[in-house]
Amino acid sequence: MAGALYAPPGAAAGLESSLSLLEAGGAREAAEGGGPGGRPGGRAADEGVLPMVFLCAGCKRPVGDTLSWVANDEEAGCILLRNASASVSVDKEQKLSQRPGECGCMVETLSCSGCSVTLGNIYRCTPKHLDYKRDLFCFSVDSIESYILGSSEKQALTDEEPLTLESRAVLEEALERADTILKALEARLTVVESSFASLHNNV
Repeated sequence: MAGALYAPPGAAAGLESSLSLLEAGGAREAAEGGGPGGRPGGRAADEGVLPMVFLCAGCKRPVGDTLSWVANDEEAGCILLRNASASVSVDKEQKLSQRPGECGCMVETLSCSGCSVTLGNIYRCTPKHLDYKRDLFCFSVDSIESYILGSSEKQALTDEEPLTLESRAVLEEALERADTILKALEARLTVVESSFASLHNNV
């Protein structure tokens, strides 16, 4: 068989480390009695694993996510998804695969509609040992990157209380008082300036 299949369990900083965790999770699931290529929305969701979004390595447009996860083919260097985003363009012209061990495979090329980077293939005709790839979006790990939802570290400062109707009324009242005081000071300053001007003229 052309590569081991794994179920996705988790997240990591980059795509390679992410896939390493996916592989480790697949091995754990197999040990627990689960089958390969499990759905991320099943066991992974139950374990509280954060979902992952896959991005085009060229323009960073989203191309898919782990909610459509099927498997990871480590030997072929690709991931298999059931669905892809609208940013993924499918070339309807079918070609014979030139990859080793894929003799007789008919594929359609996947590319990014934003930057035209080749992302992978869809296998339309396969020999029996590659049937698990048929009609799935097969993304090359060299053409995509990953982002883990919930992995952001920076947080907005929320120490200040939100502006409500009551706090706004209090703020407006304080501003009115300040405006009144400033006008009074301005008037007194005008009187003082006039007094100095009169003294100067008398001299």
